[in-house]
Amino acid sequence: MKKIILLFFTLNLLLTGCSSKFAYNNIDWLMYWYIDDYIELDKSQKSLLDGHVEKWMHWHRQDELSEYKSHLTALYQQISSGPVSQTQWLAHFELGKQHWVRFRDHVSPELVNLAPHLTDEQVIDLFAELNEQNEERIEKRKERTLEERLEKNIEDTQDNAKEFIGKLRPEQKAIIVTYADEFKSSFDLWMAYRQRIQKAAFEMLLNKRQEPDFQQNFLDLLSHPERYQDDELVLISQHNNQVYAAMLAELGQSLSAKQKKKALNELQNLIDDITDLQED
Repeated sequence: MKKIILLFFTLNLLLTGCSSKFAYNNIDWLMYWYIDDYIELDKSQKSLLDGHVEKWMHWHRQDELSEYKSHLTALYQQISSGPVSQTQWLAHFELGKQHWVRFRDHVSPELVNLAPHLTDEQVIDLFAELNEQNEERIEKRKERTLEERLEKNIEDTQDNAKEFIGKLRPEQKAIIVTYADEFKSSFDLWMAYRQRIQKAAFEMLLNKRQEPDFQQNFLDLLSHPERYQDDELVLISQHNNQVYAAMLAELGQSLSAKQKKKALNELQNLIDDITDLQED
């Protein structure tokens, strides 16, 4: 069930270009294609989920797309008027988090209602797949040295910046390299958190679906996943947000007129895509 939420959240963010608009408008069958990797639903379960998805999408199109548009418009105006500060970037991060929280809180109660319709075999298969993915991530990470991980992070960050502002100048690449050293790794803590919450969800779904307090307990789990994080993970996440916001602020100050124009065009394309989706 948690994976279904993450799927919707991912598609919420993929609002660039025709392919993403296609994904948004066809989320029902894309969802089933995705879920098939984890669990095989029968006809009655698919029928139940269809009804919920239709309501979710109506709510999202009517209410949430306007929130995204307002957010992106504010960012567009800030970039137009001058470099965006670290404090302003942090505020945008918080707004992005609020988009996710609203979506999570809207769909979680209905996901809870769907949970009792799963069979024990489906629950076991779902979490076996999740555990396998966890192990694959851990093994893949072990294959790289610390230096290789840093190099990959720098490469990915530079590629992301290039997509948004165009070709980077040497000094802009250097900015990213400098800040890359300041990020703290949260992988081990994040994996431990992921495994804790998956274990709790597995135990609830497998052994407690028919208990009177199941729905409230499972809703608490979906609505308050932060309870399964430890303090160190929270502190590292806050630190990394500060570093990332500072890096974006410094990159913003270094933009050429051409790069700034490209960044604004990218944002305008996002805004236009959302407008198109609202009118569909």
